[in-house]
Amino acid sequence: MTIVTYLHNKKIKTKNINNSIGKFATEHLLKTSEYEFNINQVDTYIKTISDDDFLLYKDDPKNYYNDKNKLINEHVQFQQFYIITIKAPVKCILDLDYTIKYTNNNSSAFMVLNPDSHIPYKTYKPKEIYLLLLKEVNKIKAQNKILVNIFDNQMKEKLKAFTKYLYQGKFSKKIKIPLFDGIEPEITINSKLIMHFFKKRNSFQIAEVNEGELLVEYIKPMFGKNGLNAFGEIITNNYSDNKDDLEADIDSDTIEILEDDEKKLYKSKIRGYVHFDEKEFYIDNKIKMSKLSRVQNALTKDEANNIEVTISQNDTSVDSIGEGVKLTSETIHINGHVGAKSILEAVNLKIDGATHQESIQKAKFADINRHKGKLRCHKAKIKLLEGGEVHATYVEVEASLGGTIYAEDVIIGHVKNNLKVYASNSITIRLVSGEDNLFKINYRDIPTLNSKLNFLDKEIEDLKYTLEGALKHTQSQVPILKDQIKKLQEQKYKIVDSAKSAKITITEPLNGLNTITFTLNEEDELMYKTDARLYKPFYLEESDSHIILHPTDKKISLNS
Repeated sequence: MTIVTYLHNKKIKTKNINNSIGKFATEHLLKTSEYEFNINQVDTYIKTISDDDFLLYKDDPKNYYNDKNKLINEHVQFQQFYIITIKAPVKCILDLDYTIKYTNNNSSAFMVLNPDSHIPYKTYKPKEIYLLLLKEVNKIKAQNKILVNIFDNQMKEKLKAFTKYLYQGKFSKKIKIPLFDGIEPEITINSKLIMHFFKKRNSFQIAEVNEGELLVEYIKPMFGKNGLNAFGEIITNNYSDNKDDLEADIDSDTIEILEDDEKKLYKSKIRGYVHFDEKEFYIDNKIKMSKLSRVQNALTKDEANNIEVTISQNDTSVDSIGEGVKLTSETIHINGHVGAKSILEAVNLKIDGATHQESIQKAKFADINRHKGKLRCHKAKIKLLEGGEVHATYVEVEASLGGTIYAEDVIIGHVKNNLKVYASNSITIRLVSGEDNLFKINYRDIPTLNSKLNFLDKEIEDLKYTLEGALKHTQSQVPILKDQIKKLQEQKYKIVDSAKSAKITITEPLNGLNTITFTLNEEDELMYKTDARLYKPFYLEESDSHIILHPTDKKISLNS
């Protein structure tokens, strides 16, 4: 064993023993474990309601230590300073294995002493062991800022009883030793924690809340009479340890805390779902579930709510979205399958499984693995189209096994059999390996374009009516109105004449009979049945006398 001989004892006065030892160790470039201390003197200071500052209190002439009512009535507070000697460690006589615990509001403290403690009672007399225990326990109290030599009669009596118990060889179980017997406040109103968001929980035990909504309310206890804790502090309403308050970590970005003397409020900063467990309390716009069925409540009914719903079902034999479910949210992610008669509405929709043929999906952006249902969206991305129906502006399909597509622009990787594609601008396909497929350019077959044309016609009609009035009364508005009408008419003509600039491209050779159709108007249509060969892109060319469908010889005369 290396004996440290260069350390010098140092006597200091301190309010915080641990900090002082740590500072002393740092100055000498050593560890705090390489020091120990003795308490030479304890100076007690008190402050009453009539004092401006703490005053040294050497004895108890005012009977504060015994008259607890007087102590509380005069609002007495205690502070202690310790004169200690920091020194090099020597061989310990006692080595106590313990934990310190406190009662509510820290009004009392006690030590739980374990039988593994090293107490050499066989080599010392009972009185010597008692004094050693008293000295060591007071050192422990001082290190933990528990008042020393005050309200410790129970401690001394217990240590005496424990010493007798020890010499009888009965110290085989944990023993509790009181360290400080303080004054518990008298409570007139008990504290209460109200979990308001629990009332909004649906059958999934999930609560959706709005911005600014009250989530939790903590009502603080009200004391009819103050108390005194183990650290010499007055226990008032402001001191309460709030043991019934939330203990989870609060996310300040999503939850706001408002507090006064009587209560503490937790309010949501954003709209979303409440996540609460023993560790964390926060609001998120993402939620994960394993299954959603019709008998359960809808999660939300507003697609503009910035909520992301993820439903994950590992059992492939069970639908993640059950039959008849209606779900609306900004973002929906389904890891499994979508059941019959279900309706999903979202801005962003992703389905990793398959959609049932009797299901409906509505979205701005849709990404579906296997589609059998009915989809309406702005932009669709489908891995496998299995007889499903798609209405969109832009559609991209990796492979198809039948189905129907209505869109302005369509891109498909591999087409097998029985697929019908109705487009206004373009159809681009890498491979058509099957037969009985229809690829048709005709805006009239696309419901969304018909609706858009109706809207444009109404807007143009309304602007023309406004223009008539402007020509008579407000000439300055005429150019603006004419420009607006012109722009709307250009949009309309672009749709109506879309076939003239449309194109159908099939990159690889076809293997059988399929139909290519370009519809010009309600009466004129160019149709071509393909053979098993490679074709250049299909498109229309207009001359003075006819319109021809390239690369075929199909044409319509303009003079007839």
